[in-house]
Amino acid sequence: MLEQLRRNSKNTIIYVLFGVIIAVFVINFGPGSRGCGSGQGASYAVTVHGSTVSEQDFHYAYAAAGFNQASPQVARLRRLKEFLLDKLIERELLVDEAERLGIVVSAKEAEDMVGDGRMMVIGVPRRVDNYVMVNGEFNYEHLKSVCQNTLGLTVAHFIDEQRKELMAERVRQLLQAGTRTTPDEVKADFESKERQVNLEFVKFAPRRFVDAVEVSQADIDAYAKAHEADLKKLWEERAYNYKKAEKQAHLERILVTVAKDAPEGAVKDAQTKIDAAKKLLDSGKSFAEVAKATSDDLATRLRGGVLGWRKKGYSGFGKALDDKIFAAAKGTIVGPERGDRGFEIVRVSDFREGDIPYESAASELAEEALRTDKAKERAKAEAEAAIAKVKAGGKLEELFPKPSDADEADVMKKLNPPPSLQETGMFARKGDLVPDLGVSAEVMKKAFALKTGELAGPLEASGSWAVIRVKDRKEPDMADFDKRKDELAHQYTRQKWAESMETWQKQRCTEARDGGYIKVNDEVLSYDGPRDPADKYQPCGGPESRLPRLPGLGS
Repeated sequence: MLEQLRRNSKNTIIYVLFGVIIAVFVINFGPGSRGCGSGQGASYAVTVHGSTVSEQDFHYAYAAAGFNQASPQVARLRRLKEFLLDKLIERELLVDEAERLGIVVSAKEAEDMVGDGRMMVIGVPRRVDNYVMVNGEFNYEHLKSVCQNTLGLTVAHFIDEQRKELMAERVRQLLQAGTRTTPDEVKADFESKERQVNLEFVKFAPRRFVDAVEVSQADIDAYAKAHEADLKKLWEERAYNYKKAEKQAHLERILVTVAKDAPEGAVKDAQTKIDAAKKLLDSGKSFAEVAKATSDDLATRLRGGVLGWRKKGYSGFGKALDDKIFAAAKGTIVGPERGDRGFEIVRVSDFREGDIPYESAASELAEEALRTDKAKERAKAEAEAAIAKVKAGGKLEELFPKPSDADEADVMKKLNPPPSLQETGMFARKGDLVPDLGVSAEVMKKAFALKTGELAGPLEASGSWAVIRVKDRKEPDMADFDKRKDELAHQYTRQKWAESMETWQKQRCTEARDGGYIKVNDEVLSYDGPRDPADKYQPCGGPESRLPRLPGLGS
């Protein structure tokens, strides 16, 4: 095929062929990019059953998929590199299965596909209508020069990548050919998708109460003793916080806000207020008591000013005050001092660094868990009270009105919004995710069992409690089903095939991973800085956030 390509360089189809290569590689890679590295001796991105995907192959696929068009920040947020590695592992598993089944794809077949102006990128077919010419004509030697000198890639390497894509595709086609559906399945799928409800709901989130609940040290100690095993497990999961830790200070704050460019009168008033707070502390009043009465910091005021553990440079007070804090002795009260947000009084209650044993971390872990538990109890009680009020004649829309403009301007309400009546919009019963409310099998079941206008609750959804009411219902239009039977059958068959592909891939990937047949080079997954140790890539177990829209891909 390549000899024919050389001889038939004026053929328009061949222009498209090499337009594929030039468009994908020149535009996406460009001179000097990482994708132009040498193919020989390149380090690996991942190995699967002994087959290696090199770093060069990884960067080629990243660019060919169009992912390099996203900024490092967007790419990290959408986990594009993790998604790509998932797809490359899937491809290698499919190639391994093709070899096991005796499926052979020759280089000529890949050349013919490319010669027809087609290519595949991580299982997605595409056509490219750009091409490369010299003086208006295709020139094979020029192509070869571009590949070798600009792309650091041979034409044969590209063809081999396409051969592997074709092998993987043959296995997908086998699985698709084996997918069977019945008319009853198609009808049931149509009904489940078209039977929809619109819920009104009021959500009572525990986070509204986390800072407000009262917990004593005795409560914390008792909780730590009763839940030692769970807390030790949590400490182990958060080892990155407790191993080789930089020096940290445990801080409490009282803040009186005043802008840096505030008029003299406002600065004087703030100074008077912070000085009065300091006098109360000097007289023996507890820091927590003064903070609750005085501090303008909404995030810490309810906890009596407790800010928690902070590393040097990360206290949020500004460098001058930060330096004083870390130079102070344990138990020292620093201030009043003018900081970035206003006048501050800071109590340095403790220091720690290095390896922090469970015994030293147990109290903070127990307090966090205890506050969460108590906050959930408060949220549930609030939801139960709401149900009682409605049963007594109250109306949800009056008890929990939508936020007003005044509420939107209220900083406290904006940071910790009170419950209000909301709507999900129409949705079908699929899985347990209720739009805008959260994951809850119980809510999903109730939503489709209740009659219009009926109320239910409290029901738990993603850690919050909810009161729900069915506002609207929609039943399937069976006349529409009869008109679209064939179309719906085709759609359902493809859906069922996709689900079987996902199940197959997950099973094979897990078997390979647990058997030690997948080895990943985490360095290829870095974006614009070092990876967070907590963000460890796990083959076959990627989060649902690895579902990016695929820029640059199309049929």
